[in-house]
Amino acid sequence: MSSQYLLSPGSYFIGDPAILIKKTPEGDRFISTLWDLFYRDMNLFQKLTIDNITVYITRTAEGDGMFNDIGTDTGTISIIKLNDIKNDSRFRANDILKGCHYLEITSEEKVTVTDFNMYFDNGYQVITNFI
Repeated sequence: MSSQYLLSPGSYFIGDPAILIKKTPEGDRFISTLWDLFYRDMNLFQKLTIDNITVYITRTAEGDGMFNDIGTDTGTISIIKLNDIKNDSRFRANDILKGCHYLEITSEEKVTVTDFNMYFDNGYQVITNFI
């Protein structure tokens, strides 16, 4: 099964959303809402909007682990546009975080998830299905 979305130009965080979201009461509320929405159908690559912030999220095929340069201990990988969260105190948007990937998109670009593997038009990919 495959699904895809178009990403607009900008800088993006790609990684476990729990790395990016601060462990504060406000951050905890955001991630709780994210999990509530995502787990309604965790087998889909989803585009979720919470408080005007768009989160593209998929589960990994193998659960927790390291996939290319991305680590996850929630078994998920998200894509979040940094400009959308740069002044939001719930996020660590101004920090350079380890275990994630930053991607600059210069023109509209597709991201496709097939069998829980993520493929970007520019060639970057995150392979989580080792079978």
